[in-house]
Amino acid sequence: MAFKNEYVLPLEQETSEFFRQAQKTLKHASAELRSTWTVDREHDMVLFRRGSGREEGEGEDYWDFLDRKGKYSFTTYLLSKSGISLEEIAITRQIGFRLREGLNRPDTETIACIKEALKEYSRSYLFNLEHYKRAQLTLIDSNGKEI
Repeated sequence: MAFKNEYVLPLEQETSEFFRQAQKTLKHASAELRSTWTVDREHDMVLFRRGSGREEGEGEDYWDFLDRKGKYSFTTYLLSKSGISLEEIAITRQIGFRLREGLNRPDTETIACIKEALKEYSRSYLFNLEHYKRAQLTLIDSNGKEI
């Protein structure tokens, strides 16, 4: 099941039960979420960018992913970012799941959805800031193996 990113109007974000529950679970107000989340309402999934590393240019980002199975927290580290063409960029990130009380390691299907959500987030972010329309995303686990 692929992650299908969608833009949701601000008014709908404030009136939707799905968004209300996601905000409650992620413990963030709607104003904070508008610019930092990617959503797939068809499959009840949300990717939320919590923040980044303390030092500028470090390439560390903190995330939460919410789906019907639960909430997952993870960190990504930017390993490389390079333009392939005028419209496409290749991004490689290392991913590490934070496992603590109440958080589990996602199954293979959920990891695939997380990867798709990160790809969509990267694409929409880069489209707004730069000229890229497509993003190739490679995720590497803590053992150096591609996910």
